[in-house]
Amino acid sequence: MVVARCALCGKMAEVPRDHKDYRRFEEAEEEERRKMIYVCDLCSHRVRYESDNQLKPKKPM
Repeated sequence: MVVARCALCGKMAEVPRDHKDYRRFEEAEEEERRKMIYVCDLCSHRVRYESDNQLKPKKPM
């Protein structure tokens, strides 16, 4: 498993083998890996949830 830092929350997370960028992280050296942008699943779902809520119509008072 490859470990990468999330760009949004800063948490170190293991990149699963089925992730779209797994091969890129695996081939990169440690210094390059620190500069790469990775977003963990939790932050990805959080951003999607917030953006979906922004698209919903506002309820009248």
